[in-house]
Amino acid sequence: MLFLASILDSAVHGASGEPLGRLDDVIVHISGDPYPPISGLVVRDRRRLFFVPASQLVSINGVAKLSTSTVNLGPFGRRDGEVLLRKDVLDHQIIDITGRRIVRVNDVQLAHTESAYRLIGVDVSPQALVRRLGPRRLADRIIGRQIIDWREAQYLASAAPVQLKVSYDRLSEINPVDLARIVDALSYRESAEIVAALDDETAAETLEEVSDERLADLLEGMDQERAADILEEMAPSAAADVLEDLDDEVAEQLLARMEPEEAADVQQLLAYDEDSAGRIMTTDFVRVRVGSSVGEALQLIRALEEVPDPLLAVYVVGDQPDGATPSAPLADDEPAYLHGIVRLRNLILAAPGTPLTEIMDDDVPTVSPEDRAEDAARVLAEYNLLAVPVLDETGRMIGIVTVDDALAVMLPEIWQRRGARAFG
Repeated sequence: MLFLASILDSAVHGASGEPLGRLDDVIVHISGDPYPPISGLVVRDRRRLFFVPASQLVSINGVAKLSTSTVNLGPFGRRDGEVLLRKDVLDHQIIDITGRRIVRVNDVQLAHTESAYRLIGVDVSPQALVRRLGPRRLADRIIGRQIIDWREAQYLASAAPVQLKVSYDRLSEINPVDLARIVDALSYRESAEIVAALDDETAAETLEEVSDERLADLLEGMDQERAADILEEMAPSAAADVLEDLDDEVAEQLLARMEPEEAADVQQLLAYDEDSAGRIMTTDFVRVRVGSSVGEALQLIRALEEVPDPLLAVYVVGDQPDGATPSAPLADDEPAYLHGIVRLRNLILAAPGTPLTEIMDDDVPTVSPEDRAEDAARVLAEYNLLAVPVLDETGRMIGIVTVDDALAVMLPEIWQRRGARAFG
């Protein structure tokens, strides 16, 4: 095992033991290899820097020993794909995938495996910094390291001044809430780098959780087609909040690039005040015509192209108020009168032939879209509900406010994560 800080500036000797210079940096290519091999050394001879390929390196043990005494003294020049461990990794930030945090690299761990020196980890402990910067006598007494395996480290390509092909696949393993905290804490450039690497769904889930200021900057800074695709994946209420924070012209352009159905849902919510129940409601819920059976309701759910998440209940609706005789078939997108709610647990336990009217709750609290969001949250809490229906002025059901929506209102410092984050 080797640590970068212990070998930097050490002597470089040729095959016969003659001094060739000092080790200035170590080069790796970060690609698909979980432990990237060293591809070369940067050697300093007075003010001159030259390159030594890893194939000429015999050992690094206090002194870097080469297999030859003949080296190319041409000036070293950076090439795309090359990462310099001292210049581009040491003292830079990386993402600890397992720890779901941002860490500072205080030292770099190397090992000789499979006939090659490889990058295998980073030391993020304060002790590593003391070893490098503190008095030698004190540094020698310091023990303890905190090593992060390189496979669990996400390197940020923006740390290097050359083009790099860095995989960000493992970022999808991080919960969107934790990833949002990371995006908020990084610089704008680094945040944009991460979001650009995410698929639309993961990007949407993550951006729903970042601070308003960072979210607006990221969306305004990216390609509008990409921004529109991400907005389509967001909950309509979240997309509406985002668009309201953007420049009016930019918001209109993004709405125009969204799919008509998703854009219509967002525009509907934008018509309501920011602190209203209508703004935080979702129009994505399962409704079943009055007179249907349990089996028909389950069949309808299974046939849905996208099932609402979370699926809390099904809503029994008709084209006439409760007690009136249905007069016409109900169109799928037509606002309808609410007759009752069948909770998912009751739906699953009932026999397929059971009419929904026998297991539904027809005494259901409701709210108006113009009601304050706090009032909708209070109804949810008082009646111990997972969702409360939203009815328009005619009494037709147009959406639901879920308990998650309510928590976002009642606990904004937790669910919306305003302000800066600190990472250890």
